Amino acid sequence: MIVNFISGKDLGGPKQSFILYSKALQKIYSPICSVIRKGALLKPLMDEQNIKTIELNYLRLNFWPFKYWAINKIKKQLKPLLPKIIFVHKALDLPLVVAALPKTKVIGVIHSFSASNIEYADALIAVSEKVKQFLINKNYKKPIYVIPNITVAEAFPSPKNKALPSVPVIGAMGVFRRTKGFHTLIKALFLLKKKNVPFQAVIAGKGKLYYYLQYLRWRYNLQDQLLLKSWIANKNKTAFLDSIDLYVLSSKLETFGMVIIEAMARKKRVIATKCGGPEEILTDAVNGYLIPKKNSLALANKLEHLIKNPQVSQDIPEKAYQSILNNYSLEVLTNHLQNLLRIYL
Repeated sequence: MIVNFISGKDLGGPKQSFILYSKALQKIYSPICSVIRKGALLKPLMDEQNIKTIELNYLRLNFWPFKYWAINKIKKQLKPLLPKIIFVHKALDLPLVVAALPKTKVIGVIHSFSASNIEYADALIAVSEKVKQFLINKNYKKPIYVIPNITVAEAFPSPKNKALPSVPVIGAMGVFRRTKGFHTLIKALFLLKKKNVPFQAVIAGKGKLYYYLQYLRWRYNLQDQLLLKSWIANKNKTAFLDSIDLYVLSSKLETFGMVIIEAMARKKRVIATKCGGPEEILTDAVNGYLIPKKNSLALANKLEHLIKNPQVSQDIPEKAYQSILNNYSLEVLTNHLQNLLRIYL
């Protein structure tokens, strides 16, 4: 038995990766069991894909007696399964899982620049070379394997390679927080408008900066050019990406950049800041574009250049799509995990 384990109830990037790990593991080993928190939004998605799931109900509080109760619940559910390996996707669960099953190999999947609890894992999977180097710098001495996140491009209707229209739609999505740099994007849109560059834009998401972004939209007089939309559910993400022409990731820091590969899988021209993960995904002017972070002028200049010279990016969408098939597909993840299991089984 191999167990794939994650806590938390939202549908962020690690949860999407968790589903794909479950699918890949099912291809190479049996039996597989996926463990999630009771009430997690993952449950219906797991059911749709016929992934066997156990729901655990416990409080993620790092002090007694709650920690003791959590360990006992995990032990009660998982020990009878006799797991050989447990993949843990949240570092805060590592001490709980290790305490519950101390003789089982535990591999932590690290999705963020955080070294919390990594010492409990027998090995780590980093989603990028940047994350691996971060973990090494935090003095983690055990094995670290780099396995990037993936997207399942082949699961959706084949994307079309559209020519860039005269009035392109610029899109972005994510959680509305400072590190995502949406304020940088909005200022870049303002600079485009000042130069009379034609465009429409849409930013989708949720978070505490929603009203601040609305204020910037008003302050820069972008009411006719920029639409702020609510969070895009997974089932609607493909339709959202197909509705835009250029995708912008304006973050200050990213461990990977899941939304980049999702946009590339829909043959979108991606412009991303050099903020960590994107540099490992994109080769500038080959399968996308890289710009300095926290630089609205650089972003505006890149957008202006692409909009005014559509021929320069005509090959980018197809190259982006092929790089996804070659490097970020379910088959690639399956091969990575198969090689890992050969070491630990």
